[in-house]
Amino acid sequence: MAEDEQMTRQQYRQRHGQTVPVDDDNDQTSEPTPSRQAYAAQTNQELEEAKTKRLARKLNWVIFGLVLAIIIVFLILFFT
Repeated sequence: MAEDEQMTRQQYRQRHGQTVPVDDDNDQTSEPTPSRQAYAAQTNQELEEAKTKRLARKLNWVIFGLVLAIIIVFLILFFT
């Protein structure tokens, strides 16, 4: 008992690390839980992708409108 009281933290960790059984099968089947930073990074990336898709769609409509406006101007100039 007196020996346990004078044990350093490192010795305590080493002793308890050796006595804990390791279950290798459980480690392979379970997926690691993502950290908060990883989850935030993934969420930010998905948000950026969604915003990029919306902006691309809007830009496509603007380009279509400008092409249509140019065609209308040429038709007006041609028939007047």
